[in-house]
Amino acid sequence: MIDKNQAVVAVITGVSSGLGKAAAAKFMQHGIKVVGISRSRPDFEPDIWIEADITKPEDREKVLKQTTEKFGRTDVLINNAGKGGYSTWEDLSEHDLRDIFELNFFALNAMTVMFLPLLKESKGTVMNVSSIAADLYVPCMGAYCATKSAVTAFSNTIRPEVKRYGIKVIDVAPGRIDTGFSSRSFGNRQPPHTPGGGSPDVFASALFKAWRKNSRSLIYPGWNRIAVPMLKIFPGIYDRLSIRIWNLDK
Repeated sequence: MIDKNQAVVAVITGVSSGLGKAAAAKFMQHGIKVVGISRSRPDFEPDIWIEADITKPEDREKVLKQTTEKFGRTDVLINNAGKGGYSTWEDLSEHDLRDIFELNFFALNAMTVMFLPLLKESKGTVMNVSSIAADLYVPCMGAYCATKSAVTAFSNTIRPEVKRYGIKVIDVAPGRIDTGFSSRSFGNRQPPHTPGGGSPDVFASALFKAWRKNSRSLIYPGWNRIAVPMLKIFPGIYDRLSIRIWNLDK
């Protein structure tokens, strides 16, 4: 049985940069023990850093083993690791399509299922980082949109399946945030400049708050709750705007 007097433990993938790094800092600030997972060493010290490529089954097993040996529990699993891509479907290779699904969806799915026994004991929480792009399609980002749609579908379908164990599932849908995401993406297209990206630190605060409140979902920045439905009301206008900003008329 879990000792409720033990420290609260959060396992976070993709902690070396961006949203994962900000989330780790926020949870540690509040006294949460963080197991940070990434392929490259972060420039800060989580309570444990595990070098791992979570697309590899043996690395996922290593993460579970070291987390269990160190803490014996997991209260929060934040599936954050992911990558983007900027390419038309015509130019997208099958290799790149399979590669982005391996990290953004299949690894996330496998991490969640693997940690379910620990989450059942702690009546913990899974936070799956999807994207606004799961709901609002973005031309030249079709593969990314498809993976994030799969993540949201996974969150919404596993939630009722694990409710009887006391596990909570939060679908996290960030919009544009200034993390250097584009520079780490693959593909032969340059994304258009879109000002007004959110702050990783403010996002991390919203993420922590969503966890504390046992929210069903988190949309950040909040104005996307209005902007996305409005754009979907006028699909023709959105298509024409997309064609222009992505230079698809040339």
